[in-house]
Amino acid sequence: MFDRFRRRSKKLETVASEGGEAARRWAGEHEIRLVLMALVLGFIVVFYWSNIVISIGAGQAGVLWSRFFGTEVNAIYPEGIHFILPINVMTIYNVRYQKIDREFDVLTKDGLSIKVDLSIRFKPIEKLLGRLHQSVGPDYVETVVVPEVGMALRAVIGQYRPEELYATSFSKIEDDVVQLARDQVRSRYVLIDDVLIYKITLPPIVSTAIQRKLEQEQAALEMQYRLETARQEAERKKLEAQGIKMYQQTIASSLTPQVLSYESIQAALALAKSPNSKIIVLGGGGNGAGNFPFFFNMEGAKPAVPAKPK
Repeated sequence: MFDRFRRRSKKLETVASEGGEAARRWAGEHEIRLVLMALVLGFIVVFYWSNIVISIGAGQAGVLWSRFFGTEVNAIYPEGIHFILPINVMTIYNVRYQKIDREFDVLTKDGLSIKVDLSIRFKPIEKLLGRLHQSVGPDYVETVVVPEVGMALRAVIGQYRPEELYATSFSKIEDDVVQLARDQVRSRYVLIDDVLIYKITLPPIVSTAIQRKLEQEQAALEMQYRLETARQEAERKKLEAQGIKMYQQTIASSLTPQVLSYESIQAALALAKSPNSKIIVLGGGGNGAGNFPFFFNMEGAKPAVPAKPK
């Protein structure tokens, strides 16, 4: 048993040795051909390196088109390095949110042509990227996004007259455009995130007419405000006059000649006590000479010449 195993082993060694020797002889005979084949293979690898080794960066995803099986709609290649056959093609898409600016010519409800400048924020739906590549292709922005947003914008703006665009908030128009465009492009495997309108340009004649109308409306509101202010001021003065009249009537009903004489005497006495007072003027004399003023000089205590009545 052992001898048989040893004989088989020697036989295998002999065969291997003979095979190795034959291979070396063959390699020696075809050395130049092998070197040429290696050089050609190396040249092919270097020349097609970019088609074999695919690097997908951050925020990107790839879709593979196979020459034998077509587009792999259910296989999305994520970020990183991937190796493919050089006869296949890898298309890389940006799957981040993107923004483009566009200007659209739009007709209003009256048929007036206006220009609308806006920004569109969008992104491809990553899990449906293969279907997007197969149905639309890499130029989906100009093929789907811009036309569908333009269509939605025309549909929404067409409901307004030029003067209504001034009174309508841009956010209301933007929400309507986004909703309509989003419904249209969803079936095209693209997501419309937002539409931002930053300028609506009307023809100069129309813009001037609308501006003049708005200025007149503001002037009318200002005049109405002034009239209302004047009316309130007149009402205030009327109430103030009524209050003064009632006050005077109340005071007049309580003032008798005796009270007035008493108050005059008290005022004269207070003035006489002042060190700066030299002359006191009293109205009316109590000797029946009539109600006309006369003067006393407090220093000499002599009555002055009475003043003639006016």
